[in-house]
Amino acid sequence: MKAQKIDFLRLLRNQKKGWVAISRNFDKVIFHGKTLKETMKKASQYKDKLYYFPSGESYSNFVGFNEKCLD
Repeated sequence: MKAQKIDFLRLLRNQKKGWVAISRNFDKVIFHGKTLKETMKKASQYKDKLYYFPSGESYSNFVGFNEKCLD
C-alpha cells in the first residue's frame, strides 16, 4: 500500500480551533465543531467515511481520530 501525502495546511488553514471531519479522500473539510463530540454529532447522518482531526492547532506532530477506533 502506497502512503498518501495529505496537505493538512491547505485543508485546515481557515478553520477555527476545534475539530474537523475530513472526507475519505482527504480532499475537503465536511464538518467542524468546537469539540470532537459536537463534530461527530453533526456527522452522524453522513454516510461516507470521515476522518477527525483537531483544527486551529500546530500540525507538526499530532495523531488524528477515526470513529472506527471506538469499535
